Amino acid sequence: MAQSSCAREWQRYSMPEVPIRQTRVKKTVIKVNHKRKLYIKCACLGFGYAMLLVTLCIKSASLGYQIEKLEADIQNLETANHRLDYQIAAKTSLNRVEWFASSQLGMYKPISSEKAASLAMEVKSQPITVASNSGSQPVTSLSQKLINTMYSSWSRLAQNN
Repeated sequence: MAQSSCAREWQRYSMPEVPIRQTRVKKTVIKVNHKRKLYIKCACLGFGYAMLLVTLCIKSASLGYQIEKLEADIQNLETANHRLDYQIAAKTSLNRVEWFASSQLGMYKPISSEKAASLAMEVKSQPITVASNSGSQPVTSLSQKLINTMYSSWSRLAQNN
């Protein structure tokens, strides 16, 4: 019965308060090996640098092959150019032109005793008179004298050949 008497007198504030225990939370500390992280980073950087070097070596080798190919092309083109120069020289030689003119075009050499047959030899240079206001004397200008001199020189050259 003693229990029942206590139960009747029970009050909330009369109950002793249980102090709340604060529990300490232990922090779990993970030990990190900083040297290992540094080694991994250095290894990654070294690998990247090595890949860069390999890429550059491959690129330089391929450019070297391209240079050799282009030099071979230049040699081929220069050889073809020399061959074309030789063909041009052969086809424009005086002997070939003379042969082509005589055989294909039906031309012939003039006979050396008949120099008078040439038209250039028959034409004699005569001064050309220019009409002037004075009417007393034909006036020849400097350009007209130059033309007459050139024509007479060509006529003499044609007569000599």
